[in-house]
This record gives sequence, C-alpha cells and structure tokens, in this order.
Amino acid sequence: MKPVDLDVLQSALSFIPEEMGVSLRRTAYSPNIKERMDASCALFDADGSLVAQAEHIPVHLGSMPLAVEAIKADFGDALEEGDQVVLNNPYRGGTHLPDITVVKPVFQGSSRLAYVANRAHHADVGGIAPGSMPARSERLEDEGLVLDPELLLRRGAECRWVFDRIRRATVNPIERLGDLRAQVAANELGSRRVLDFARRHGPGFLAQAAAELMAYSERRVRSSIANLPRGSWTGTDRLESPEGRGPRFLPIRARVTTAGDEIRVDFQGTHAQTASNLNAPFAVTLSSVYYALRCLTDPDIPANAGAYRPVRVSAPEGSIVRARPPAAVAAGNVETSQRIVDVVFSALRAPLPDRVPAQSQGTMNNLTIGSARRPRFSYYETIAGGEGALPYRDGADGVQTHMTNTRNTPVEALELAYPLRVEEYRLIDGSGGTGRFRGGDGIRRAVRVLGAGTTVSVISERRRLRPRGANGGSDGRAGRNWLVHRGRRRPLPAKFTERLSRGDVIVIETPGGGGWGNGARAKGPAGQRRLGSGRQTDERPNAFHHGGIVESGGESS
Repeated sequence: MKPVDLDVLQSALSFIPEEMGVSLRRTAYSPNIKERMDASCALFDADGSLVAQAEHIPVHLGSMPLAVEAIKADFGDALEEGDQVVLNNPYRGGTHLPDITVVKPVFQGSSRLAYVANRAHHADVGGIAPGSMPARSERLEDEGLVLDPELLLRRGAECRWVFDRIRRATVNPIERLGDLRAQVAANELGSRRVLDFARRHGPGFLAQAAAELMAYSERRVRSSIANLPRGSWTGTDRLESPEGRGPRFLPIRARVTTAGDEIRVDFQGTHAQTASNLNAPFAVTLSSVYYALRCLTDPDIPANAGAYRPVRVSAPEGSIVRARPPAAVAAGNVETSQRIVDVVFSALRAPLPDRVPAQSQGTMNNLTIGSARRPRFSYYETIAGGEGALPYRDGADGVQTHMTNTRNTPVEALELAYPLRVEEYRLIDGSGGTGRFRGGDGIRRAVRVLGAGTTVSVISERRRLRPRGANGGSDGRAGRNWLVHRGRRRPLPAKFTERLSRGDVIVIETPGGGGWGNGARAKGPAGQRRLGSGRQTDERPNAFHHGGIVESGGESS
C-alpha cells in the first residue's frame, strides 16, 4: 500500500477505539471514569494482535495484549457472537485488581474478524481497605476480588453469578455495575464499527489492512532503532519502601542494548519481589518499556503489535519487575511503572543527551478515600505534578506524566459525588528544578472529610528521593503528605492507610520536575507559566484556608 493509504487506514481503525472511549466516558457512573477517563480502549485482529489503540493510559495499553492472549488460551475457539469476557488478574494480563478488562470477539457470520477491548479503573473491588489500594497489602487477595478470564455475557445475556460476585465485593455496587455495563456498551459500539468497516471494504481487506499497518509500524521502529548509537548502557534508580517494611530503597536496574535494528532491555540486578505491593507483573513492565522507547524513537509511529516486535525485554522471575503470584501489585502498576521509565531513560541519557528529558515527578500520587459505612463511597484519584524539563522547553506545571494520562476530577464533581470538600488546589510555585529549562511545578491538594468512619490510603513516591535534573539542571522538590487533625499538622509517609475523623484534612503535595541544562533562568511573572494541556488542572484562582493548612500564595514549610 502507498503511505497515504496506510495513513488513511490508520486513522479509520484508530477512530474505533477512540469512539469507544467517548462512549465509555459518557455512560460511566463513577467520577473516576466519566470525569478522569481512567480507562483505555483498543482494537485487535482475529489472531489477537494489537491493531489500533486510542491515546488513553499508557500502562493499560501496553499490557492489554497479554489479557487477550490469556482469553484466547482459556477459551480458544469456544467464544460466540454476543460473548464478552472479563478479567482483572494481574498475572493473566491485567495490571492491578481495580483495572477490570472486558473483551468482545467480533464475528461476521461464523468468522471471527477481530476483538475489541477496554480496561477501566474501578474505584473499589473489595480488599482490606476501601478503594482497593491499601498501602500495606502483602498478597493479591488483600487488594480485592480476583477475576480470571470468565464470561461476563453469554450470547448477549449477562452471566448473573459474575455480576453478583462483583456486587458482593464492593462498597458501592450500583456504581461498580454501572461502570461495568458502560464497558460492555463501549465494546458493543466498537463491534458495530468493525462490522461497518468489514461490510464497506470486505472482511479480507480488514485482515490485510491490519497486517499492512503492523508491518509498516515495524519497519519504522526498526529504522529508528538502526539510527540510534550502537552499544549497551545501564541505568539504575530506586523505589521507596513502605516505612518499617525491609530495606529503605529497592533498586531497579536495566541494561539497554542496541544491536542492528533491534533493542534489548534486561532487568538483571533488579531487587527481588517484596512483601509490599510495589511488585509489578511483567505486563506492566512491558508497558513501561514500550512507552519509554516509543518516546525516544518516533512517537508518531502507529502503536500496534508491529511496533513492539523489534523490542526484547527480559527480567528475572520473582523480581519486583516480574513478580510471581500471589504477591500484591497495587503499587507496582502505578508507581513501579513510573520508575521503570526513569531507569530506561537514565540508561539512554549517555547516548541520547539531547533527547532524554529530566525526571518528571515519578509518581501518580494515588489518593483513595472511602467508607464501608453509610453513605458508602470510594473516591480515587491520581494527582498531577511537575513534568521534567526537556532539552528544548520548560516542563509543564501540574500535569500527569509518563505512564498515566488521566484528567483530574473537577472540584465541583468531587464535592457533588462524595462527602468530601476540597480546601485547596493549586500549583506549588518554584517546586520545579532550575536550569536552562525549568522543571514543572507540583500541586498541593487538600481534601476535608465530612463524614465519620472514613479510611484514607495514599501510595506515592519521590518523598525521600527527589526527581533528578539533567545536564546540569537542578532536582525538583520532593513531594510531601500530611494530615491536619483538630488544627494540628502531622507528617505522613509516602505510603499509608489510616482511619480519619470527621473534619480531618488530608494534604498531598506532589513533586516538581527536574530542570534541564546549566544556567538558571528567572521565572516569569505569576500566571504566565504554562499549565500543561489545560485538561488536567482544574485549579481555583486562590488558595483556600481551613484548619490552618497554609497561607495563600506561600509555600508550606
């Protein structure tokens, strides 16, 4: 096919998961999906190879092919028209338990044309703490309901026992089942669009187009790799262990080798899996590596199975980047994934000094507040921070970085849905590192609890180790967590689960990004710095003052 034909085909097929995402967001019940769009959609060919994906959540998308593989292994050719399969097991292609994947095969007559799939983060799936993101889980079952691939719909009819299992596991069954049915509806829409494409061009053309697009992506990736310097480089970084749980820091080490038109990433020397939940399933590690290499080669290459063929990833079984069951993995998906990106970037900084950015905030700042008492609720959010400066521009302020790409929950939507009040939400001026290009600033978010019997869980990173600058730029400021109880402030660690009293305020300060290059530049007047894409930060113009948290316009000590 001609390049222009491939471009048209890529746009046509990519629009299918994009439209699925629009449907999912508009029909979901929970603010986490309908406001933050903590979900992803993708299209696979009849053999289960990734054909097209929407630009949603990187950690979801790189791992979803393993979920389709697990479904094929369990069901083979037994799936029929109208069937949909559900799973969330991180050791069967999932990421962590709140991320529930729903996959639908698409048939034309008796022939399977494709699979459509989506993955959405549910705000609660059971476990030892509301929100299913406990800071101190040790086994997978501590984090909630585990779903191996099983039929969610059989010939279009709901499998009631599966819905009942999910209903019993969660503190908010109406919201959970509403979100699950929104996922089903998104797949139905995707299925119709695939059939429309097949009727218009013929089923044979769909398979041909998928094969051509994957081959095209593979050629472009191989060409990009062939233009990289030849050699082998090593990067190392560390995760922050929960306090009192083994060594303070857990090293991740990666050797990146370019050879011809292929690239290998080997995690030999990485710390063994731990009793904490910082363990990552291999699907998450693959996602992180694919994302990092995509950033440093050609981000405009269509992301499909062909783009990943020239990449080889190996990791020791039983390490924190390739954990064995039944290890807990809640933080592996959200925090270890971010550190893997930092490590791969670190390894390639020497051969690509003018391409690798300074470190971004390096965490998703996971905040979960919920209650199993009436009114039952579960609020979950990842909080934006500073982007690392790039070799050609400042880092953006208050954005999600690397392995997450969610929006924020607007203050009004949060306060309408939950017994919570946002006391403060603003940028932390000057928290980004200095340099020729400055790192982006982090965010301060303070949330007051209005009800009793509430539990908060925070899983965060970069509280002890600051995001590093690059090429002479200074480090970004580390993040901080604290609790305001009856007017008194108490510092909190990077990872904790605590019971809260009515009126308590939980405060999260996210890290700033590192600066890039020598030569600090003066920061412009307030309000003139970029706030990223504008979609993640729903900041009120002035700080709010309650409980003696901070003074407006200043930085807390």
